[in-house]
Amino acid sequence: MSRKSLKSDPSDIRAVNIRTAFRLVTDAETISRAELGRRMGLSRMAISDLTGEMIDNRLLREVGLDHRSGRGKRSVMLAVDADGWCVASVDLTQRFVLRAVLTDLLGRILERVEISYESSGRLRIEDVDAVCAKVLGLTNRPVLGLGVAVPGVVNAEGVVVRSVNLGWAGVALKARLEGKLHLPVLVCNDVNMGLLGECAFGDGSADSLFVHIGQGVGAAVCVDGKIVDGSGYSAGEIGHVVVAPDGPQCVCGKRGCLEMMVSVPKLRERIEAEPQARETILANAGTMLGGALAMSVSLLDLADVSVAGPADIVGTAFLEAMREELKGKTFVDYHGQPSVRRCQQGDDLVLRGQAEAVIRRLVDSIHTRHESVQSGLEGAGSGEKAVRETNKADVMQNIAQSNGAQPVKKRGETI
Repeated sequence: MSRKSLKSDPSDIRAVNIRTAFRLVTDAETISRAELGRRMGLSRMAISDLTGEMIDNRLLREVGLDHRSGRGKRSVMLAVDADGWCVASVDLTQRFVLRAVLTDLLGRILERVEISYESSGRLRIEDVDAVCAKVLGLTNRPVLGLGVAVPGVVNAEGVVVRSVNLGWAGVALKARLEGKLHLPVLVCNDVNMGLLGECAFGDGSADSLFVHIGQGVGAAVCVDGKIVDGSGYSAGEIGHVVVAPDGPQCVCGKRGCLEMMVSVPKLRERIEAEPQARETILANAGTMLGGALAMSVSLLDLADVSVAGPADIVGTAFLEAMREELKGKTFVDYHGQPSVRRCQQGDDLVLRGQAEAVIRRLVDSIHTRHESVQSGLEGAGSGEKAVRETNKADVMQNIAQSNGAQPVKKRGETI
């Protein structure tokens, strides 16, 4: 029987330390090396070496001395270097439009791109190529990575196992885009990215449930700070759970699926048919969703539930009914009730969550990349121009070659 070595790989330890340091600095906004070392359990020499590398690679920067009063030498404070790198994120969840953004390392949106397409039941992969090329061509910074949020089941290798909305099955999107763009790529489920966005930029806790109500109904769960994928990467695919056995027949063949009872199109149809019963229809839908989630909330001891959806659906009547149903089915005297609220992060929630996923997953990769980081980080002027031209030339050449066109001339070296 073979045994795994118990020795730690130094490169693995270094990667963990970079991720940990970056997260601590992000959460603190500013922090001294001494305090960062204490929180990480590293010696003064080790934390100095680690932060020195992160500063050289434009992940962190020095922002002056602390403001404490009294005697003693004041400490130099560190913060995230938001201007050093950027992240590209693409959202494939909207009908008729592909959306993409560039963010900095704090998840703030710098540039925005939208490309319209005809929705004929299947999204053309070439349209995804086009929106990636367009957004990457805008940057004057080195790119940490590209993230793509997909409505459907996505496995660990970045293969879209199944997406009904896009008309895709077995699409190796990560491998395709990495081969074209020569950038690290993450392909993720869109609702998971909504949850991550809510946790990173909103009020989501380490033990929370996120529900998105749109064309269908999807959910994502975070337990102890980690998003649950499930054994088949389909955790949270609750749209075809039966909640009304005598309800209307669903496209899946069953009757009364959650998607048939609570999705935006179905609720709007009922409201249009009976406008005077609007609040009752929405309250019934909230009650139905609350009942469907009660077991999961209790089983996992979740602290909060956030619901994203259009304001005409996810409003007071819906949320109050959902809250009351959860309380009635989960209340015990030794356990507090989870908060239930409307998600407040807006239309960019998935894009910002996807950017956060790229940052968390890839921020440690910079020190292992074979290309010279410093050549692309010379600051303003010719250094930034070279990076910008390189991004445009590399992306456009790869897209052109894959579609049978003549390659364009490359300028500079890619990072």
